[in-house]
Order: sequence, then structure tokens, then C-alpha cells
Amino acid sequence: MLRSRPALRLAALVTLLLAGSFFAWSTIRPAMPGALTAVLAQEPSRLPLSRWEPGEERTYRFAWDDLQRVELPVPTGAEGSSLTGTLHLEGELTLQALEVRADGARLRLGLKHLDRHEAVVSGQALFPDDASVQAQLPASASAWLELDARGALLAARFSESEPPMFRQFAQTLAAELFPTELRDAPEWSAAESTQTGEVEAQFRFEGDDASRLTRRRTRYQSLRAAGKVDTFQQKLSSLTQFERDPEGHLAGVSLDEVLEATRTDGRPLVSRRMRLRVVFSSREQKPLLAAGEDKPIVRAPAQIAFEGDPEVALLRSQADGMTVDAVLEALASAGDPEAIPDLGGFARRAIAALKLEPERAGELALAFRRKDARPALRELMLDLLVGAGHAQAQATLRELIQSPEAREHAAAHALMVQRAGFLEHPEPETGRMLVELRAQARTSADAGLERASSYALGAVVSHLPPDAPEVPEYLRVLEDSLARADSAEERLHALRALGNTGAEHALELTSPHLRDAEADVRAAAAEALRRSPQEVATRMLLDALEQERERAVQSALLDALDGRTLGLPELERLRGWLVAGRLAPGAESTLLNVLSHRLDGSAPVVQMLQVLSLRPGQQPATRARVLALMAQASARRDG
Repeated sequence: MLRSRPALRLAALVTLLLAGSFFAWSTIRPAMPGALTAVLAQEPSRLPLSRWEPGEERTYRFAWDDLQRVELPVPTGAEGSSLTGTLHLEGELTLQALEVRADGARLRLGLKHLDRHEAVVSGQALFPDDASVQAQLPASASAWLELDARGALLAARFSESEPPMFRQFAQTLAAELFPTELRDAPEWSAAESTQTGEVEAQFRFEGDDASRLTRRRTRYQSLRAAGKVDTFQQKLSSLTQFERDPEGHLAGVSLDEVLEATRTDGRPLVSRRMRLRVVFSSREQKPLLAAGEDKPIVRAPAQIAFEGDPEVALLRSQADGMTVDAVLEALASAGDPEAIPDLGGFARRAIAALKLEPERAGELALAFRRKDARPALRELMLDLLVGAGHAQAQATLRELIQSPEAREHAAAHALMVQRAGFLEHPEPETGRMLVELRAQARTSADAGLERASSYALGAVVSHLPPDAPEVPEYLRVLEDSLARADSAEERLHALRALGNTGAEHALELTSPHLRDAEADVRAAAAEALRRSPQEVATRMLLDALEQERERAVQSALLDALDGRTLGLPELERLRGWLVAGRLAPGAESTLLNVLSHRLDGSAPVVQMLQVLSLRPGQQPATRARVLALMAQASARRDG
């Protein structure tokens, strides 16, 4: 049975605040190995990082400030969405040494009390009252921290009685209090696996007595909050200082970290600002554990665990109270999408609501078939079904696209058909519907519908596995269209539809049209090669660019190149083309798009910007953009 909505929402959002991640849920193993493997045969001069005395409980004052912004994944074609979270905790925590062995130590971490407890996610308070604090972060809860012989963190252990928020809080805090990689050396570099992601770090012992260890995180190799985004740009400033007193006990920890991560095209991805201060306050001797006490839930430092269904919890968070009933009511009362307040926010919440109640997707058909429903409102309803994307939504989508109401306006119907191409996981029935619609359009000489169904069919192919049994059939339909095209206009649309597939076979069919007599056809062939998986497509585009004189075709070729991987040889070839004076007037902005996504300080990029800065006849806005990009490229090269 699913948990209540507040509990699910709370558990999902705390993962953002305390771990900075939405997409890395891990399975919890029920037990820890019986013994921790000894890391060192003898105690080194600088390690363990901190000394502990059995039974001694040390109290620390702590202050934790965390501000995060994570861009959420949204359906294709939808507007971007983000979730922001702020966390401010201040109070006292305790660390008691339960065991000290030759191969490591076990510490008990607990919250003594909180003087300040503020946590807000997208405007919603997670601790609206003292009762919620006591329920989620009780003083009675505790975690066991397992350290190796060096003092590095191996794992955190919990019992079933600890609330989910406390588990995540303790695990995240422990990962900052104790490094996961320690060595007996003056300085070293290592890759740490944290809840934020895989990060490269540099460590250094400071002072003659090595009383301070500094850690500087230099670059995140991956970000768990980035989901499936493997390549990203980042600006990272991070410094952690681990202090110990003259006896070698932990005296304090100071952490400051600022991370700004963006996609390669500059769109925001993850932003985080974190500040942690932990300072020793007092100590006292306490009784050790009662015999038989255990904490069977074990989590490694990088492990993000979640009690409950994470997907449902995230959807409830995105829906933010929206229900299918509320969606239907809004659609029924609106004569036009623009009449719906905050249309982008409404669409995102409505999609989440439809995902939570997939069996109700068919109820949108009643609103769609309303006689006074305008085409734009019907298109919005199809957008919601595409965003939901599940089987029930696709069945309703197919039904409505083929309905008499959808065909009332020919232009709008073509746009509705193209919605099927935005499905991330199209069903075979959706592709077959498009094939049938295309055949009907050819019979009735409906050029608009034929093109729309062809475009959507190509997009559907791109989302299907290459070995799906339907792919050859769908590709054959699109290939026949190109073979039978007897006019420049027909070739143009057939090339675009085939290019949507991103299939390997498309390259040999589309590349000859880079030399077509008609400029529009050449541009369409360039667009079709943008998604070609073969690396040779990049060379073909560059070859065509060197021969092309038409501004519109040059722009299409540059735009296609912008969507591909360009290494140093390709950039040098592009520089030679520009220096030779072959860039057509008016195509500068497209070339700047290519360069703006590759401001790595490489010589070809900088030199192309220099050439453009001296190009005569530039528009003031274009020249200003060139100078701004030159400054960015210079900063990245020098930094």
C-alpha cells in the first residue's frame, strides 16, 4: 500500500536537499560484513585522521546551510522546469566511540538538539511546526558510522526505527565529516564517490604537526542529479578543512562548496551552494551499547536509498496537489490555452497527475470532443497525453488524433498528428497508426497530413530500439517516399522525415542530396545528417560547406555541425574555411552558435572569434556577441 501523500512528498524532497539527486536510488543490503578488513598493518604517522576513546561522547556545535536548484527532466517539447530547495540547520550533534579496533572504529552519531530548523522546497516548508521536527529528526535517533583504520568512512548503519529523513541527514552529514579516501602522504589526489556524484579531489596535510587536512574538490566527473546527462560544463569552488587537536581528536570541520553545472549548450543543470561548520564543544564518558543491539540497514557513503516508491513520490511532488479532476475542470472552463494561468506550470503538474492516475487518461476525450473546444485547446490536451506517455495515454492519443473532431481543421489536424512524434517510448500501435494516416493522406491527396505523419513516423523510429521488428517496415515507407519524390518540395519533406529517424541507413540516401540543384533540398539534406550516427557524416557536412555559397544552406550545414561532435581537426578545418572568406553574409549568427557551445579556449575557436570581430559590415548586436564570446573563451583558457 502506498504511503500518505505528505510522507511520500517529504521523503522525495529531502533527497534533493540532503543528497542533491533525483535519479540514483539504490537497494539496501540487509547486513554488513562481520568484520572490517584491516587497511594498514601498522599505524602510520599521520593516520588515523582522528583518535577516539571507547565510551567517550564528544559534542559539537554545527551549522549547515544548503541551497540547491535542480533542473527537472520534462517531456520533449515542454518548457524547462526546476526545483529549488534551501536547508538551514543549527544545533548540537554527538559522536560517541562505541568500538575502537586495530582495523577501524565504530561511532554513534546523534542529534542532541536543534536551535534552528528551516527547510523549504519550491516554497513548501518541510518543517512547518515543532511536531514535524520531532517526527523526522528526533533526538532519540542515531546512526552508527563505520570507519577503517585510517579514519575514512566506510558506511553508515541504521535500524528500522530511524525516520527516513534522519537516515538521509545522518548519512549525508557523515560523508562530509569523514573523507572516504585517506592516505599516509603529505598530499595526494583521489576520486571520491559521494551522493552528489563522482568527484576528483586533492588532499593535503597542513602544518608541521599535520593537524589540518584540506580537501579541494576540483571536478565532478558525474552528477547524480543530472540523470542521463553524461556531458556537462561546471564551475566548482570547494574547500574542506578537517582540524584535530594536539591529542589527535576531531576538533572541527569546515566546508564551503559552490557548484554551477550546465549542459553543453549552456542550459542550467544543477546549482548548489553549501556551507558546513562543525566545532568541538564538550566531552563526557557514556555507557557503551547494550548487548545484542544492532543496526542492520547499511549504506555506503555514495549510496542514495529511499523508503517507498521514489517515482510516485517524485510525481506527487511535481503534481503539487494537481489532480485529474482539477485538470478536467480547467480544460472545461478554458476556451483557449492562454486563458489558463501559468500555462507551463499547469501543463507540468497536469502531466504528473495523469501519470499518477493512468486509468483516467481516457477522460480527456470528453473535453477534446466538446463542440466549442478550439483547436489550440485540443492540441494542449494531446500535449498532456504525450507528456504522460503511458499505454493508456497513447491509446487515447491515437483515438483522438483519428477522431472527426481532430479533422475539423486541416492545419490543426496536421499539428496534432505530429504530436505522436514527441512520445519518448512510442508503442508499435502508434507507429502503425501513422503509417495508415500517411496512406490515407496519399489517397486523398492531403499533402499536409502526409508530411505531418511522415515527420512523426520518422521521430517514432528514432525512439524505437534499432532491432525492433517494426523499424524496417517504417524505414521502408520513408525511403520509398524519397525514392518516389518527383519535385524539389517532395524531396525536401522526404529528407526531413528520413532525417528524423537518426538511422544509419539514412546517410547513404540523404548525403547525395547535399549536391542537389535546389538550395532548399540541400538544406534539408544537411538537416537530415544532423542526427546521423556515423562519424563520416561530419566530414560530409564539412565537404559540402566548403563548396556552398548560399547563406540559408550554409546556416543549415552549420546548424547540423553544431549538433555533432567536433574535435580539434574539425574545428581547424572550420577555421580554414572561415579565414578563406567563404562565410556568406548573414550566416554569422549560426557560426556563433557553433562556437558558443565550444568555448574551451582552443586555438581554432579563439581565432575564429578574432576573425569575426574584424569582419566588416557586422550588425552591432552581432559584433557585441562576438566580443562577449571572446571574453568567455579567454576566461576559460586562462582559468
